[in-house]
Amino acid sequence: MMEYIDWVNQSSRDNFDNLDEGIWAVSNKTLGRSRLSPTNVEVKDGYLNIKMPANTLEGGEFIKQESSTYGSYETRMKLPEAPSSITGFFLYAAPDYFYEIDIEIHNSTEGKLLLTTYADGAVKNEYVGELGFDPTADFHTYRFDYTADQLVFYVDNKLIMEWQEGFPVGQPMQLMVNSWYPNWLEGTPPPADQFLLVDWIRY
Repeated sequence: MMEYIDWVNQSSRDNFDNLDEGIWAVSNKTLGRSRLSPTNVEVKDGYLNIKMPANTLEGGEFIKQESSTYGSYETRMKLPEAPSSITGFFLYAAPDYFYEIDIEIHNSTEGKLLLTTYADGAVKNEYVGELGFDPTADFHTYRFDYTADQLVFYVDNKLIMEWQEGFPVGQPMQLMVNSWYPNWLEGTPPPADQFLLVDWIRY
């Protein structure tokens, strides 16, 4: 706990009064079934919004431009209700499967949670569980604490999973947030516009 308090005291927090282009970049690419369009990412009413437009499989993504390694990473967000899509809060560096630490949540009322690490070209750790609440109904906090010796995940400050190996060690990665439709889900467009609302991110 003291280590986490120290990180909090030393960390930065973005409350998204605006989208600081000196800190964040917005993706313009295809991922899975989705076109991640910059037009779907904006700051509005004190939240960073990622729009998932009605009757499409579009999504959005934003990326912290400066890479980082060890630390505590936390966000408070409310998910869109767009079944067959997911929201990710994660660290990543290319190439795929080599350097990644993932929190992924299904954008549905069921509250399915996926935690994954990638290193050396393969999945090294994987957890599939239930949040125990509807993540589309309200805001919740999602966090991971990352050191050379362990990786610990929390939801609303409740310990979910801890790993001591199988994750990148000392590898600079970029912090990313996205909502999108992966190929391994059905790809059903929502009938009305849906929004990921990000209240803040601490890193």
